[in-house]
Amino acid sequence: MTDGTGGPPGNFSDILGDFSAQADAMVKAANEGRFAVSPEMGEAYKTALNDYLDSWTGNKIHFDSLANSPELGASPYAGEVAQHMSLVASGDDQSAKTQLETLQNVVERACGAIDTAISKYKSSDHAASVDLSNLNKDFG
Repeated sequence: MTDGTGGPPGNFSDILGDFSAQADAMVKAANEGRFAVSPEMGEAYKTALNDYLDSWTGNKIHFDSLANSPELGASPYAGEVAQHMSLVASGDDQSAKTQLETLQNVVERACGAIDTAISKYKSSDHAASVDLSNLNKDFG
């Protein structure tokens, strides 16, 4: 950002790759039982993630309209600029729309991992409760 261009520092695709790898690690850890979270904390996490998803869903139509080439005039240069603007908005893997759709997928995977982590927490909590009840019977 210090170069005056604005936007996030670094390559957004690289940042998304990091987020995606972290979401995959969450899913794997949750499936293996190494990530468990209380229902209250899990729902708080999911609320934050779902706020993003709701915002993206509400704003996606604006990105869809950016894919239309703007009318900048009839000159060949205006046509090239309009085509370039359309590609930047939604024309390739580096486009804003594509990147935000990728982020949506990452957030959805993270939500799934949290659901699994809540389930693992409940199973673990129930098992611990049964163990304590059995200990109480043995010593009671």
